[in-house]
Amino acid sequence: MASDAEELEVDVEEFEDLPSTDIETELHVHFGMAGSFPLRIADLFFASDGFHIAEYSYITPMFGLGTKKHRREASAMQEVYDVHGLDEVLLQADTVHWLNYEAIDRVVLHRGGYFGRPKITIYPTDESARSHAFRIHEADDPDALAAALRDVAAGRPFEVVVDTGSGFAPRENVERFFS
Repeated sequence: MASDAEELEVDVEEFEDLPSTDIETELHVHFGMAGSFPLRIADLFFASDGFHIAEYSYITPMFGLGTKKHRREASAMQEVYDVHGLDEVLLQADTVHWLNYEAIDRVVLHRGGYFGRPKITIYPTDESARSHAFRIHEADDPDALAAALRDVAAGRPFEVVVDTGSGFAPRENVERFFS
C-alpha cells in the first residue's frame, strides 16, 4: 500500500529543511464554513500554542457551491496539511485568527440534527470581542467531535458545551456579521 506522499507524488525529504514553528496540532477540525455571502471556508486547529483559524477560500452560492468549488478547495487544503503540516496551512490561508486559550471562555458544539450540520462557536472571554462560528461539513460523528473537544479542553481554562439543534441565533449571527 502506498503512503500519502507516494500517492501525491511528493518528495517529502525535499521539505525536511524548511523552517518550522514546531506547533503541535491536538485537534484539527476540517472544512468549516462561516458567513452568509460570501461563505468563508476554514480549518480549525486546537494546537499546543493556542487556537488557530485558517480561512482559505471564499465561496459564493451560485458559482462556488453549485460547481462544488468548496469541496475542491477543502480537499486541496487537507492535502497541504497532510504533506506540509500546520505551518504551511497558516502560510497558505487568506486570513488567520489566533486565540490564546486564556482568551477563550467556551466552545459550543451544536449537534446539528436532521436539517443542519454541526456548528462550532468559539466565545472569547472579552464580551466585546467577536465570536467565531463555523458549520462543520466533514463531521460525520458529533459525539466523537464532542469527545475530542472535551479532551482538548481538559486542564485548560475554557469549557466545552454540547447542545442539540442547529445553533441558529439570528441576533447573534447579525452581530457577528457586522463586527
